[in-house]
Amino acid sequence: MSTALLALLMFVLFIVLIILGIPIGFALGVSGFLALIASEQNLMMFAQTFISGTMNFAYLAIPFYILLGIVMDKADISRSLIEFADALVGYMTGGLAIGTIFACAVFAAISGSGPATVAAIGTVAIPEMIKKGYSQRFAAAATAAGGILGPIIPPSIPFIIYGVVTEQSIARLFLAGLGAGILLAIMMMILCYIKAKVEKVPISGGGPSLKGIGRAMWRAKLALIAPAVVLGGIYGGIFTPTEAGGIGSIYVILVGFFFTRVLTIKGLFECLEKTARTSAMIMFVIGTSYLMAWLMASWNIPEAGTQFILQMSQDKNVFLVFVNVLFLIIGSLLDTPAAIVILAPILHPIALKLGIDPIHFGTIVVVNFVIGYITPPFAYNLFVTRSITGMSMDETSIAAIPFIAVSLLGLIIITYVPEISLFFPRLFMGP
Repeated sequence: MSTALLALLMFVLFIVLIILGIPIGFALGVSGFLALIASEQNLMMFAQTFISGTMNFAYLAIPFYILLGIVMDKADISRSLIEFADALVGYMTGGLAIGTIFACAVFAAISGSGPATVAAIGTVAIPEMIKKGYSQRFAAAATAAGGILGPIIPPSIPFIIYGVVTEQSIARLFLAGLGAGILLAIMMMILCYIKAKVEKVPISGGGPSLKGIGRAMWRAKLALIAPAVVLGGIYGGIFTPTEAGGIGSIYVILVGFFFTRVLTIKGLFECLEKTARTSAMIMFVIGTSYLMAWLMASWNIPEAGTQFILQMSQDKNVFLVFVNVLFLIIGSLLDTPAAIVILAPILHPIALKLGIDPIHFGTIVVVNFVIGYITPPFAYNLFVTRSITGMSMDETSIAAIPFIAVSLLGLIIITYVPEISLFFPRLFMGP
């Protein structure tokens, strides 16, 4: 049996298992293991690729950033962000929705996770928006869309995985995500303003007050200091992205115990348990993904794919269109860590051959996959907002369409204007 046919059958089996409802990690493991048997490879490679794939120091950052986000939510630190955002822009048309996007952006600079951002901000913002006259659909969609900033604005779990797989600087990738995240946040805020005008949403706050903003900012100081600790430490050269996750986690735990006084010993253990579960799930998916990636490498699939794509066209703009279409489809169907581990080693070398900056390409990849967080059928952020609002998945998906459209427009700009991704890395770290 040819290696190309084996690879095709492996992917077909994987898709079938997903359709049958098998968890992604197990679907990857089963399809990869059967492919090992069919190709008469040493079965020990299952264990070896799993262990070697997950044993990277940079991956230690994943549980740290997950813990950071969970403790922020548990310690009720996120509520002050909503109040600060409302004080800043609540007097505007759609101000509370705009403020929710802003709060998601700030929380994104702490957690690195989309669903965590939606859960932390949404539990406060969605009921508040509904109380202030926003439709349930508008409130849910705005919060879910704001949640995609979580994995884009640094720190970012997908950027960590991409950096490890392609051997790129995680610090540079983080800074590239900052430019992309700011662009998407601004575009979503503009959409919130337009939707609020169209839907005639009442203005929630009074006129702008420097005194009110100052008070709200003071109350939110502990939340605002967190990203300064994490990102300031990284780009100040004080600690690595992995160490920053640990320091940030310690900071929010201390805030929860001694300042907000909401966090308890029992609550901390609950946070640690949830972190362990979430981290184990992500690392299991990464480990089983490495088996599939190793099999494709041993079958020379990346080289064959490179030759095939380059024979079709050597125009980098055509290649980027192909990448965006492919990744948008896969991002709505496949778990982001698995997609990055499997596809990045194939397409990253092609991008380099076509003269595409690897940091810019990494930003395109991550933004593509993150848009999948609000694109059915596997839209993580929509599932979280559905659990908060009780809306059906169909209602939530329809409400998200304008935000998906704006995100796609942002993706096109990010794809064809490299400076958006490269400005901050060059500013802070040089060419």
